[in-house]
Amino acid sequence: MNSKLKPPPSLKRSKAWRLALVGPCVMALASVAAGCSPPGSRGQVIATVDGEEITPQDLEAEARSNPALAQADTSVLLQRVIARALLAEAAHNRGIDHYPGYPSDIARLKKDFIAQRFMRSNLKPPPTPTPADLQKIMAANPYSFAQRQSVTVDDIGMQLPAGNAQSIETLRYPNDIVARLTRLSIPHSRRTVVLDTSKVPTALAERLVAEPLGQVFFVRNDSHLAAMTVTARVPIVVPPEDAAAAATEIFQSAEVQQQVDSLVAQLRSQAKIVYINGFTPPQKADPAAGRNVSGPSDGAAH
Repeated sequence: MNSKLKPPPSLKRSKAWRLALVGPCVMALASVAAGCSPPGSRGQVIATVDGEEITPQDLEAEARSNPALAQADTSVLLQRVIARALLAEAAHNRGIDHYPGYPSDIARLKKDFIAQRFMRSNLKPPPTPTPADLQKIMAANPYSFAQRQSVTVDDIGMQLPAGNAQSIETLRYPNDIVARLTRLSIPHSRRTVVLDTSKVPTALAERLVAEPLGQVFFVRNDSHLAAMTVTARVPIVVPPEDAAAAATEIFQSAEVQQQVDSLVAQLRSQAKIVYINGFTPPQKADPAAGRNVSGPSDGAAH
């Protein structure tokens, strides 16, 4: 094993770890809650925006919202808080917060915020992978490492009405597909895209690597259909240091997710979860969806 594949010590607390603990809800929640406290209730006032008070606690919250702001000057933090207050006030004045789902959205943000805080206090930093772990990750993700390629694709995208997909998928040349779509008045777009096999779903990466050059293949996604033709492939050589960093990120992301799943499973086993009014648990439970406990429409658990 090349010694360069050893993960750098700086990756011990990986991006996966940070993202698992500090979700995007933090910034959103700060903007939602900026004007929620009663006037004069949070200490010394350092500024006001149309009568809304800003205190040192608001600056501290701003600094906590983003690690990059930890050492920011207070004047910078204050201007960020003022900008948010102005935007929130303008949104309120235009009625952007007046829609039926607003209370549910706020409740979700609050729960998401406190859930992140709970995970921060319960999850452990993921371990540093061994060289053998890195090799295993690379072998399991060939299109991100040894077989990584840059693939140029002639991509024709369309939203198909019911019943038209079969007639399109019998065609074998991009120009014939465009002509058929035009004749049927089906909205579509055609573009040349360059795709990195490490940045697309594995099933698509497999096809991008395997399909013969110049041959159309179709990819479905719900009601969307794409006709793709690979026109060129170029191998991407990943330096050992970059490969080690990427493999470490994959390894630690999986370790963090395993901790989250285990934590949620433990909490689920202690909770009473009842499915009501026809809702039923999935056949294979999503680790974050709740324990598989179903109940009749009257809400009784069993």
